[in-house]
Amino acid sequence: MMYAAGLTVREISDLSHWQCSTIHAHFKSRERYLPGTRAEHETALDARGVDRPTVSWRKLLAEVLEFQKALDRLPHHKGDDTERRLHRWVLEQGRAYRNGEMSAPKIILLDGLVGWSIDTHQQELDEAWRTKLTSLIKFTATYKRTPRYQNHSSEAERVLGVWLHVQHQKRAEDKLMPWRLKMMNEAFLHWQSRM
Repeated sequence: MMYAAGLTVREISDLSHWQCSTIHAHFKSRERYLPGTRAEHETALDARGVDRPTVSWRKLLAEVLEFQKALDRLPHHKGDDTERRLHRWVLEQGRAYRNGEMSAPKIILLDGLVGWSIDTHQQELDEAWRTKLTSLIKFTATYKRTPRYQNHSSEAERVLGVWLHVQHQKRAEDKLMPWRLKMMNEAFLHWQSRM
């Protein structure tokens, strides 16, 4: 699969920890039994274009894999300079992948890095949204009304009122994510009419 995707023998060696000579011998043997294997590899190699895993890219991947192995997590933006550098690199890879701008060889090489393609920033935003919804549910259960952003009785009510107002605006502009709209509808019947 790696050979057919256009990975070089060196890249396959780095990933599989086999000797280059062993990999060469394997593919030479494979060509005898499956003629056209080398041609398929050459075509894929030519198609890689500019988004090929360079030596520096593979070194960074090795650093991140070592970091994850040692600490059982991806690098974070709150770490030291080295960790922040690795964190930025992982973010770039995830962004390129989600935008469909990443080559197959890079995707294959990143396979061993757990969680690299997940948008952690969006996860944090989604979790904050769920927390606000939980606070809104508690508020309405306690006070038997929705929070107000004007004429509010506390800062906490104002914050929730503003948040609810923003949800109304996003729904009216059809910009509220479908799963968020579904959760709002399930939590509050008739919330669109401001209860």
